[in-house]
Amino acid sequence: MRATSTSVKGQPGRASRQRRSALAVSLLLAIATAASPVLARGADGGTPPPVSGRRLSDPASILPADVLARVELLRANAALIRDYMGKPPPPSPLLRVEAAQPREVYSQALNLEERANRLTFEQVRIVRSESIPMRDAARPADVFAVVDGALAAVLLVKREMGIDEAVAEQIRPEATTPSEVFNAAIAGGSELNQLLEQQISPSDVFQLVTAAVHSAASLHAEIPDGPKLPLEPPFEPNKAPADVFGRLERCFDLIRQIAASLGVEILRFEVSTAHNVTPNDVSDLAALVLEELNHLHLSFPNASAPARAYYPGKRFPSHVYQRAGLLELILADLARHRGGATAASGG
Repeated sequence: MRATSTSVKGQPGRASRQRRSALAVSLLLAIATAASPVLARGADGGTPPPVSGRRLSDPASILPADVLARVELLRANAALIRDYMGKPPPPSPLLRVEAAQPREVYSQALNLEERANRLTFEQVRIVRSESIPMRDAARPADVFAVVDGALAAVLLVKREMGIDEAVAEQIRPEATTPSEVFNAAIAGGSELNQLLEQQISPSDVFQLVTAAVHSAASLHAEIPDGPKLPLEPPFEPNKAPADVFGRLERCFDLIRQIAASLGVEILRFEVSTAHNVTPNDVSDLAALVLEELNHLHLSFPNASAPARAYYPGKRFPSHVYQRAGLLELILADLARHRGGATAASGG
């Protein structure tokens, strides 16, 4: 598939203007970043050392407990900003996971950082560098570094607003699990999203799902004498975030089948029905789908690197639903192939 996303049918002029506008913004941000030293990571002030006393200079000593303490410190400071803004608390996240691994927590930490950096740009007009997705196994220290960067962004906004109230980091039990960190990070991401002027939108989710399609397409190409890549299903209007969420749940179930056939472990999750599904909830699940697909690439060493997914411009839930439908079709092909391969090998 091509890396660039397609335009909404009948609106080539608008899509062209959006691409030119996005390019102009990117160039301005690049010029600003090069010209101003405050845009580099770490220039916006320090964060405290781990409250446990464990040293960052010894990465092997950092535990999930340290990461959880840092996430909770971020959330507490975000709550002060929310009160200052006069905004209500966000609804609780829909996802609650079990059996998460550090790589999955790292992926969720990247989402937390992305929202924190967006908040910093909106409120302070500072562009902060972002962490890079890891190909190797992530450690708690790696997750801590990403969360700590997100905390630095939140503290910068807090200082710029003149909020003087201090928050002390609290020690968490050494038996803290990666799943507890993952769930706290999802909650933190929801809380940061509540502070944003430009909250997570269907366009953001469309970009994530497109990245997942590219990742799955690379794996699909590895099916020996396999079928052609499926065509995108027809566009269906009037879809809501809940429809997209349900389709992505089916995609995750297919990924679980593929992973099981390869002997790959992935997390489990439950879905709450406490509130209506929001684009932020869909984004959390889409990011998880993408992480698990990228991890499956380790089992397909000859698979080509996925094409990059670019920001698509204005999209609505129906567009995301259609793109998720393509992902579901690709994954169904992969699951059928892996099921046949497992049966043939007697596995």
